[in-house]
Amino acid sequence: MLFSLLAFAVSAGALFFSSQAVIFRLYRLTHSLNLIFFLLLPGIFLHEFSHILTAEILRVPTGELKLKPEIKEGGLSLGSAQIGATDPFRLTLIGLAPFISGLTVLWLLIKFNPGGWWQILFGYLAFTIANTLFSSPSDLQAAAVPIVLVLILFGVFQMAHLFLPPTLVPALSVFFLSLVKIFCLALALNLLLLLPLKVYHLKAGRPNF
Repeated sequence: MLFSLLAFAVSAGALFFSSQAVIFRLYRLTHSLNLIFFLLLPGIFLHEFSHILTAEILRVPTGELKLKPEIKEGGLSLGSAQIGATDPFRLTLIGLAPFISGLTVLWLLIKFNPGGWWQILFGYLAFTIANTLFSSPSDLQAAAVPIVLVLILFGVFQMAHLFLPPTLVPALSVFFLSLVKIFCLALALNLLLLLPLKVYHLKAGRPNF
């Protein structure tokens, strides 16, 4: 299970950096926030709505929900959800919400993909959700929390010479490796998109970024 966790963490980090690069290069090419909005709408909605829904469940005040990308302080924000002040525990849960909901939806897409023409729709949804799973470095840091907790729990069991249920470890390994596979597919698509974008900027004589 340690290998699957490490593979998951590495692929998630690589996906984050590749998605950030694709989104910024695409915006620099088109200067169209609407294009990015329509391209990533399902993922943006799931990400921000997860913040709001979790905050409401935890009885934390919420404000405006923005789904349209916008330029903020020189950076590109895909969306935003106003969350009121609260304690660190609930704030962590709210921060983790898009990660948990995104992984859940990706897992469902893997399990219930009927194939055929539906493959196109399921592939698009997986691509948008995977690329908006971490919309900021803070989201990536929040996503590390459950991985660290699993590693700590696994270490405690090992030191105490306790044994996890025999079916749990293989099931977790399959779960993480399935997500690694879909992360790698999204990463491969990102790299395929980055190549022509980079070539275009080089031909246009624009600075690399």
